[in-house]
Amino acid sequence: MKRYNFFRPLIILLVAFATNNLAKLICAAFGATQETAESVGVIAMVLAALFAYTRMNRNRPKR
Repeated sequence: MKRYNFFRPLIILLVAFATNNLAKLICAAFGATQETAESVGVIAMVLAALFAYTRMNRNRPKR
């Protein structure tokens, strides 16, 4: 674990959590039901986490 970066997973989790909350807030503001807002939040969270992961690995140097 000499070269393990602890901030990469934390950033991915933070982006996913923030996206989930933001998507739920926007859905609730538009009058969606709680179940619909949670479903949209989870989908947005997964997409944001995948996007953040691919963006971080794209700039990572090859070993």
